[in-house]
Amino acid sequence: MLNLRLKIFLFVICFLVFIFLILKLRGRKADVKYVLPWIGLDLGVVVITAFPGILDYFCRLFGIETPSNMLFFFALILLGMVVFSMTLTISRQNEQIRDLTQRLALWEDSQKQTQQREKGSGVSGSEVPGFEVPGSDG
Repeated sequence: MLNLRLKIFLFVICFLVFIFLILKLRGRKADVKYVLPWIGLDLGVVVITAFPGILDYFCRLFGIETPSNMLFFFALILLGMVVFSMTLTISRQNEQIRDLTQRLALWEDSQKQTQQREKGSGVSGSEVPGFEVPGSDG
């Protein structure tokens, strides 16, 4: 069992972590989908601190000898989920980067072709029919 001083310390730490996470969300420094698992972990620590018998129940349920091993098991599962989530995000961002790079290359190529056509025909942008340069009286 946890003594009262340790419980109070854990509650204060959890409260400070929760405030920190909310401030990061409000300041748009973090995305909700990345903060939710940490809020869940924070609330889980509060529940385990308030009701330490829950950990013993899960130990008996899963056949784990000690509550500390149960915490390591939960931590391993949580970290695995975080890593998998980050892997999916990185894969999605790589696809977006590749798509944007290809679009930029095509845009730059079309700009070069447009400039070459203008140079080749001897017509500048201000001489193209229907195109007026702002501020010119010509």
